Amino acid sequence: MKVSNISILYFSIIFLISSCATNNSLRKPVFQTTTYKGQTGEKEVTNANKNRAEREKALFLAMEKADAAQRIVEQQKAEMAKIDTTERVEDIELALVKIYERTEAIIAELNETSPYSMNGHKRSLELAEELNNLLQNYIEPLKKMIESNKEVRKIGGDISFDAGSADLNKSGRKEVSKLVTSMKEDKVMWDDYLLDHNANIFNDSVYRLMIVINGYADEQGTGNENERKKKNKLLSEKRAQAVSDELMKQFKAQKTNVELIIDVEINGRGEMLPPEIDAAQAKKNSPERRISRVSMVLGPKILLYN
Repeated sequence: MKVSNISILYFSIIFLISSCATNNSLRKPVFQTTTYKGQTGEKEVTNANKNRAEREKALFLAMEKADAAQRIVEQQKAEMAKIDTTERVEDIELALVKIYERTEAIIAELNETSPYSMNGHKRSLELAEELNNLLQNYIEPLKKMIESNKEVRKIGGDISFDAGSADLNKSGRKEVSKLVTSMKEDKVMWDDYLLDHNANIFNDSVYRLMIVINGYADEQGTGNENERKKKNKLLSEKRAQAVSDELMKQFKAQKTNVELIIDVEINGRGEMLPPEIDAAQAKKNSPERRISRVSMVLGPKILLYN
């Protein structure tokens, strides 16, 4: 069983982003020729300077790609921030951090690149190609993973477990089977996506299934407050583990040739209020508190930027 402190991870990532971020922003290039999208240079493009003008244009195109990549990643980070910290998939956050750092580094290099030397022109073309790969092969697909992370499945304790028990009943196993079905549907979606894009990077057929399971309990129970909280935390943890065990059992029963790496994070949250539950409205014995919340994200392993 893997139990991690998501709050610590979240603040660590925020610190990492802020500490790694620089004041890098794309400077407006000063061209010697008038070449592209209204950029005004000192000279009109002629047969004598057209090669130089093309180099200026290549640098400007690379800068445009870098700007687009940075803006999209910033939007994706904002979307991740809308997901409760307890339910975010760690690997997606880390991929966003790495991509943002790389985009910042590319921006810094582009700002120092001269289009007027052969080496500078060659490097601007290389960076433009890398940015294109980042956008198509990592940044755009990550949007699908973030959308999946937003979709939280709920398994109600009252219908999935007997009172005070951590053993899934028939109804609970049926709820888990719905999760397995949704995973199959996600696999079909990704197969279609990869087929449409037909890029060499997707030749790796290994899939990652990343699951976060949070178990919750209400405030009922015997003993003093500390004893009750301890029992309820243990119960919530056992129920989350039971959901995980049933998921693994049903996944293994599936007949598939796909290589699937499964990572599961299990947390017993005890009497903590689940996300979206208003503290002012929640009663200590509310059935909405006796639940397990499951975040499940499937995607090709290669999409998690290294």
